Amino acid sequence: MSSATLRAFGQTATGRPLEALEVPDAGPLGDEQLEIAVDHCSVCHSDVHLLDGDWGDVARPLVPGHEIVGRVVRAGARAKISEGAVVGLGWQAGACGGCGACRSEREHLCTGGKVRTCTAAASPSPPTTRWGGFAERVRADARFCFELPEGLDRATAAPLLCAGLTVFSPLERLGARAGMRVGVVGVGGLGHLAVRFAAALGASVIAFDPDTSKRQLALGLGASELTDACGPLPRGVVDLLLVTTHAPLDWTAWMSVLDLEGTLCLVGVPGAPLTLSADPLLDEQKHITGSVIGSTQTMRRMLAFAAAHRIAPIVERASLASAASVNDAIARVREGRARMRIVLDRAPG
Repeated sequence: MSSATLRAFGQTATGRPLEALEVPDAGPLGDEQLEIAVDHCSVCHSDVHLLDGDWGDVARPLVPGHEIVGRVVRAGARAKISEGAVVGLGWQAGACGGCGACRSEREHLCTGGKVRTCTAAASPSPPTTRWGGFAERVRADARFCFELPEGLDRATAAPLLCAGLTVFSPLERLGARAGMRVGVVGVGGLGHLAVRFAAALGASVIAFDPDTSKRQLALGLGASELTDACGPLPRGVVDLLLVTTHAPLDWTAWMSVLDLEGTLCLVGVPGAPLTLSADPLLDEQKHITGSVIGSTQTMRRMLAFAAAHRIAPIVERASLASAASVNDAIARVREGRARMRIVLDRAPG
């Protein structure tokens, strides 16, 4: 392997399985960048959407992976994290720094040049490609890399960097606390963390899932009950409803689960456009909003909160050493066979 290339698992055409590749290195390290040797990278359903072309085509080869834990092996001259630090990196790897969102500590809403951790753009030369965590090393703006606090298990922390932030951010922003009733639709990769965070914030939590065999799991995560998502839905039982599934739903029916002036928040990407009656918005003054990842400050608060309350994802483990293992993990996530999250581990050495 040339010193100017990296080993990675990438996709060369939409719909194809990943294969072992040697991809171009990213060139000189920027003054505010970190280079991270990947130790653990979990598989997010967003990776599957990118690989399957669900969100439009992107340049190939595509090296996915954006829930990353690893060691800093090189630090730019102005980076504020030192070599050897154990850090996490999520969906976002940079922002413009100058737009209104960036100037108000809302970098996740950047309108001037948000940078995704895995972005395939092999031209112009030298390559501007940003490889994801299915590579031996990744690059990112140091502002979007986070030293893991004491108390977090680095081997299971990777899903917190995207899934954890994705659910914690709206719970915090929308005021989940003691006395609030929170509903979580879907007890999966996102939903199981949403239940844990909401319960730890003091809220009373009702979980909804079509698989009622998850009842004991939901109760163990902190929910007071699990309701069949395919059965008759209770009316007016929650103040905040966090929808973590991408399945198309009867949105008017789900709005009825909210109490007056309640809020439905999307964190899963719906598989079809939302259609619903205007009555809940007019007569009951209910709200619909959405949330995407979170700011750098929210990420730090989430990691600290997870460490303090011993909140960890439920994970399965697989190897980041062979294309067969990586493709099997992706297939399990695509087909809904993963038990919450799959973390790929790079063998030491």
